[in-house]
Amino acid sequence: MTEMSPEEQLRRSELAAKARQLICECFTVQAADDSSITAYYFGFYLQIFFSALHPLILFSLARKLRDTESPKQLEAVNDLNLRSILGTHTINPEVGCYAYRAVHWLDTELTRDRLFELLGRLAGEAQRGYERLRV
Repeated sequence: MTEMSPEEQLRRSELAAKARQLICECFTVQAADDSSITAYYFGFYLQIFFSALHPLILFSLARKLRDTESPKQLEAVNDLNLRSILGTHTINPEVGCYAYRAVHWLDTELTRDRLFELLGRLAGEAQRGYERLRV
């Protein structure tokens, strides 16, 4: 494995820190810790996680489902994941919700326009997945 220079480590850390700051400016943050931010977006509970070392940003959009254990839903989740390019769909029966997760590499500074372009595409995919699973 190639070692990362201190300059590259700093660059990556700054990309993640700037992305986090931008997101905090764009949303009413419901909760936050060292590695994540929680807000609401497009009717979804939105959690955003950061990994400065890589640097990655993970978006998770979740919404409550009435029923989470029907065989038809499990088959639909599998089908959604076979067709999804951007992320993954899942059902969590323990908390009774649907979630859509996608990871993006932060290779350049995240802008407001790019953030909302990403979120728009992800929320659209999450909405389609959620609608498919509602029974």
